[in-house]
Amino acid sequence: MQRLARLTKQESDASAVALFSQYNELMLILLRHLPPSTASLFARPRENADYVEWYTDLEGQPYPLGSGEKDKPLASRINTLIAQRLQSIERLAEELKNNGKIQPAQAELLQKLVDATKQDTSQVYLINDEPVIIGWGMGKELPKPIIAPAVAPPLVAATSRRWCWWLLPLLLLLLGFLAWWFYFRPQMQLELVRAVKADIQYPQVAKLEPIMPKIELPKLILPPTETAKIEPQLPPPVVAETVNKAKECRTKVDPGKTPQMVIVFDNSASMFLTLAESPQTLKDFQQRWTNYGVTEAEINYMYRSPNRLGVAKKASASIINNISPNVEIGLVSLYRCPAATRLGRYSPSKRGALKAKINGMLPSREDSGTPLYSGLQQAAAMVDGKNRDAFILIISDGEDNCKSGDVCSLARQIAKQKPRLKINVVDIGGAKAANCIATATGGKVFTGNNQKQVANMINQAVKPMTKVNECE
Repeated sequence: MQRLARLTKQESDASAVALFSQYNELMLILLRHLPPSTASLFARPRENADYVEWYTDLEGQPYPLGSGEKDKPLASRINTLIAQRLQSIERLAEELKNNGKIQPAQAELLQKLVDATKQDTSQVYLINDEPVIIGWGMGKELPKPIIAPAVAPPLVAATSRRWCWWLLPLLLLLLGFLAWWFYFRPQMQLELVRAVKADIQYPQVAKLEPIMPKIELPKLILPPTETAKIEPQLPPPVVAETVNKAKECRTKVDPGKTPQMVIVFDNSASMFLTLAESPQTLKDFQQRWTNYGVTEAEINYMYRSPNRLGVAKKASASIINNISPNVEIGLVSLYRCPAATRLGRYSPSKRGALKAKINGMLPSREDSGTPLYSGLQQAAAMVDGKNRDAFILIISDGEDNCKSGDVCSLARQIAKQKPRLKINVVDIGGAKAANCIATATGGKVFTGNNQKQVANMINQAVKPMTKVNECE
């Protein structure tokens, strides 16, 4: 959280101070129903005896938006964005009040919050192109634009129509003529047609007989030395169909030499975090939670779907189906401190039970942790890695917060003892905490910051174990 400005309080700021006391309640409503960017529009006020300090949770260099020519294009776009967010708050207040989800007093407070931005002390700061308003509620209300009253069109004085009376006889005469015309017109037209028909002489047309010319066809003359023969048409020869027999495929299994695999699955509370927010937003949320505390509504919003846990579960179920059918898979859970939990080995015939075990994992929000050091120890103990190929897949979103030891040093030690062990890491969220484990063992790191990336990276990370059956 960073401070943006400090404004001196005036005697007229009593109503603003009263609104400041409702800040947390108002932000709680906004975060429950609108995007976080709408709530971050209002800087957090901290009242002191003579002044008010303004803070924001956004990180970055603040830039005060001016009204000069240089900032005019930018100000136009930002003001439009602010107006849209304020309108969304007004619509939300009306909708929640009508549905009985908030009290009328709370709806009134939301409207006051919107009106508080229209003060002469309000100032807009830009942080990474996101607007933040300070000074809202303080100072005097900006004057509303004066709208001139609508002017009625001038009345046109009625002109005298006495001069029209002498036209009345002409109109009556015209109407009489039209009535006479419509009454006698059908009879006149009928007589005219009869006269015309009587004068028309129709010519007599002779009946014509069709004339068909006689056509003689030429005779077909064959050469005297040749006799025409009609060869019978035989059906085409039947070609025997060749049947390509598919190669019979079977899995070659050499006892004691099949590869081994272990999945280390992070089942800590941080896996509840949503993938719909940027890594920086999630980092800021976790810092606020640690330093100042957060509301239950904020937690639910930052835990909404799609979250890391749900996507990792779905992708894990998909890769288990693609693992070579002769590979046994072990499972280790990073659930809470001080140690990881070994959940056993699953033979190829128990792939369904393995998927159900992962799908049933549920972190604890109260007692949680990421025992990565312990998880690496237990996973390495479940494979040979010296005389047999071994593979470990770590799916995690954070560092070891159980303070059990240095995971990088442990990975280097394991690499010396088990040279045929490779460890791939799927780093959800880009924490980079387990990257050194992959580097030490010749594995790879796959980073995913959104739903699609995480699913793709888990599939990429397990490719070394998705061998097809060998055919003979």
